[in-house]
Amino acid sequence: MVNLRSPAPLPVRRRALTLIELVIVIAILTILGGLVVQTLPNLMKRTHLSKCADTISSLNKIWGEAYALNTRYPDQYDSLLSTAGTTFTKLTPGLTQLLTPTTLTAAEVGALSSIGVRNVVDLNPAAVNVTYDSAPLGVAKRAIDGAQVAQLTAPGTGISNYWDANPLALRRHLETTSGTVKYVAFGIGPNCNGIGAGKLIQEAPVHFGADDTINPNNVYQRYLAIYSVVTDTAGKSTAYFEAMAGNDVDGPSSAEAHVRGFHEGQAAGN
Repeated sequence: MVNLRSPAPLPVRRRALTLIELVIVIAILTILGGLVVQTLPNLMKRTHLSKCADTISSLNKIWGEAYALNTRYPDQYDSLLSTAGTTFTKLTPGLTQLLTPTTLTAAEVGALSSIGVRNVVDLNPAAVNVTYDSAPLGVAKRAIDGAQVAQLTAPGTGISNYWDANPLALRRHLETTSGTVKYVAFGIGPNCNGIGAGKLIQEAPVHFGADDTINPNNVYQRYLAIYSVVTDTAGKSTAYFEAMAGNDVDGPSSAEAHVRGFHEGQAAGN
């Protein structure tokens, strides 16, 4: 009887790596590891900046839609000031240089109130976890009437100086007058009445920096809402939502770009 089964295959002998091959593999892995370590910080920075830009764009759209539906913007922002009426100590250095506590006039308060901005929540400088503990949900609000808010202004730098020096940046009806414009900044924290289930967004957004020294445990990293209050020569004040901004190491540079572009478009008739 013929056996039709194939013979059992011979075992395959596997050759181990030689010492030279092992050294080459280790060298290649070391080089690749070094490249990853060098590019990782820049990659993280680009990722965070891209996420920040996307969030700013989304917030601008959401705030615009809120006003279109309700004829007012959300209220109860973080004031960016401490309970002592001073600039919050744990903002980024760039932003701190641009902020000055200021008291609005009755006309300016009325202008902001007419578009929904009436109350703010002060920050706690003793907070351990800055972003999440500085003004947790439920902190008592205060009216902006007669109390200080954070104005974007700094001699020689930033937003205020640009509009003081460049007439294209002033709103159309102020370009040839001696009217004034103030820019005030607020943080979008958990007490904002646009935050929460069934509202504009579920949670107050947080910006994470690539540098651990400016992460939300150490630095206030909420997004900012920038408003302007324009007062004409007759003393009438009108308030406008300008733009969202991210609190980064250079201050609210994104707000300056957004608002400058808006004003230049207005001046050009666009």
